[in-house]
Amino acid sequence: MLPKDLRLRNRRDFKHVYQRGQKTALPTFTLYWRKNSGKSPRIGFSVSKKVGNAVKRNRLKRRFRALAYELLPNIPNCDLIFVIRPLASKADHSLLKKEINEALIAAVNKGHIGKPPSKTSRSQGDTP
Repeated sequence: MLPKDLRLRNRRDFKHVYQRGQKTALPTFTLYWRKNSGKSPRIGFSVSKKVGNAVKRNRLKRRFRALAYELLPNIPNCDLIFVIRPLASKADHSLLKKEINEALIAAVNKGHIGKPPSKTSRSQGDTP
């Protein structure tokens, strides 16, 4: 689970990233990002009602939180918002992980937000 101090939680923070940040779009989600002055990344998730009912939306957010936790050591210090699209509900774990890595690499290349993520991530034994 992604710790609360690593999550974007209030409207002001989301609005700040949407208005002043950059974005990259992929089939399963759109990633917005902006440098932050903190010592760790903060990550937020947004899922439209177009994706499905509350159960489906919350399941997708849990999947993305778990992926973000797996990739946390590779995420640079910035604020990230994943706007999850309906196609994400049909995507498997490996595809989502690959697309998140692609989006982070694009963010690093476009926005100079830190080092690019490595191809390796936490091993399965490290996750709680």
